[in-house]
Amino acid sequence: MTASLKLSVVVPTHNRRDVLISRTLPAIFDQDFPADEYEVIVVVDGSTDGTTEALRELRPPCELRIFEQPNRGPSAARNTGITAARGELVLFLDDDIICSPDLFRRHLEAHADSGPAVVHGSISLAPGTPASILGYANETWYQEYYGRLDSQNGLKWPEDVYLISNSSLPRATLVACGGFDEHMPAKEDYELGLRLWKMGVRFRYLPSAMACELFVKPSGHSLHKDGEIYGRTEVLLCRKHPEYRPHSELAGWGKMGRWKRLRQRIYVRLPVSPVGLLTAPIWACDKLCRFPSLQRAGHRLLGMGRGIVEVRSAAKEAGSWRALQSEFGMRLPVLLYHHVGPLRPGTVLGLTVSPQRFESQVRWLARRGYTGIRPSDWVRWCREGKGLPDKPVLLTFDDGYADLAEYALPVLRRHGFGAGVFIVTGQVGGTNAWDEARGSAPHRLLTREQIRYWATQGIEFGAHSRTHADLTTLSAKELAEEVMGSRDDLAALLGSRVASFAYPYGFYNQAVGECVRGAFDLAFIADDKREGLNHLLTDPYLLLRTMVQSNDSLLDLECRARWGYNPLLNLRARLRLRSRLKHAARFVFGRDRR
Repeated sequence: MTASLKLSVVVPTHNRRDVLISRTLPAIFDQDFPADEYEVIVVVDGSTDGTTEALRELRPPCELRIFEQPNRGPSAARNTGITAARGELVLFLDDDIICSPDLFRRHLEAHADSGPAVVHGSISLAPGTPASILGYANETWYQEYYGRLDSQNGLKWPEDVYLISNSSLPRATLVACGGFDEHMPAKEDYELGLRLWKMGVRFRYLPSAMACELFVKPSGHSLHKDGEIYGRTEVLLCRKHPEYRPHSELAGWGKMGRWKRLRQRIYVRLPVSPVGLLTAPIWACDKLCRFPSLQRAGHRLLGMGRGIVEVRSAAKEAGSWRALQSEFGMRLPVLLYHHVGPLRPGTVLGLTVSPQRFESQVRWLARRGYTGIRPSDWVRWCREGKGLPDKPVLLTFDDGYADLAEYALPVLRRHGFGAGVFIVTGQVGGTNAWDEARGSAPHRLLTREQIRYWATQGIEFGAHSRTHADLTTLSAKELAEEVMGSRDDLAALLGSRVASFAYPYGFYNQAVGECVRGAFDLAFIADDKREGLNHLLTDPYLLLRTMVQSNDSLLDLECRARWGYNPLLNLRARLRLRSRLKHAARFVFGRDRR
């Protein structure tokens, strides 16, 4: 019989005897699938409710194998099942999952059609599930989750959640990837799925493979125990799989408003969790959740309490509130300059900042505690969550004017600031031909020797195309020559990889964006309608910048560094408009009186 086994069904269980014996296993034994072609492996993970004794009294139609172990969690229990499995395929079910009669057959047919893959079906809330706030929350989540999978035709990695229950895959694939990570407190199924995805294993969503969950977990369990382990897991998962960082629940910290961030800080630093204040209202809503209004209110309260528990747990895992902020909540202002040097007649208005003004701005930033970083420093933080100072700022210079070497870069070096300079590689050592064509006076550009020298002095060079063309107007071939050609030109000049790109004129579209994504680690836009601070959720290929104007005061610079834009510009424009309207009114009404 062992030689003919096609499927091993692994069910980990902990103190859930009644549901397991009365609902889960009967549904497993009642499959329209040959009983001699599958086995059921139940791993009793430290249960103290008589689960093992009840299992031994069963007389199932298929082979039932029981394994006992001390309580080590679901990952360890599933690994025990994987080791013991003798079927070619392994199907994972939780101990509260009730499967449809054709579930096993549908999984086997899907594998026969698609070859080695992960096949995962759908889960809904089982009829007869006791009414509770948590049950309502789970039902809502299932509907939204599987609705999304239906609309997008399956999972999208790494942004989507993955559930291991009602999933099957070849045992050989599980062994090859090392099974479940037993050090991951929660989301062990997502972590396994992420590793499989990175190995190139395909995922196939099979909505017809249906199962339902008889949810009996109390709401208080989710609030406290689950919240605790999920908070820890978010930190651990980001550290193990950096590509998960922008999709983590912690990724939005940099986007938080000032008051919400302050509230989270208070939650973490309180000696006693404030969640206790929510326990009684949640209990009351749970008891009266048959009323829709109290159901919704309880759901909101439960979400609020769960969030508090998770953030306190995440901060504890990170080491402190400050460490959590440093790892997930950094925000980066990016200042955009063009020409720093003496103003020359005929120059495009607004592109020049005088040397004296620039030096005072850098000195002011340093006194305010800012540290100038390089574009690659931001890449490293986004990927690893480390390497940034407490108050980072990124100064960027488009076009690579030669005056930078005399008036700007030495100032940055004196203050220990890194920066990013974007080079038009087809004009190195030449002039700003793209502006000259529009009537501007010529400006010399950095030479090859100057670029190589300043690259050794903490200045990072990125590409700005070959000719400063409007990339959105080019053919695919011309676009590749401008983008990838500028990358290759600069890499050959520097003898190292080029990480960053700045869109000429700030113009981009889908084709330009896709080309740049395939060539660089990050890219910067320049659009006065799209300014602000960058954070972990900011698209690394649409990083925001705010352009420093030639007449900006230190107050203007404070606004740009603090918020990533200058609200004073709009205020001044409104004041000027009001002044003009008043002047016009006086003129009109005064003339009427005459």
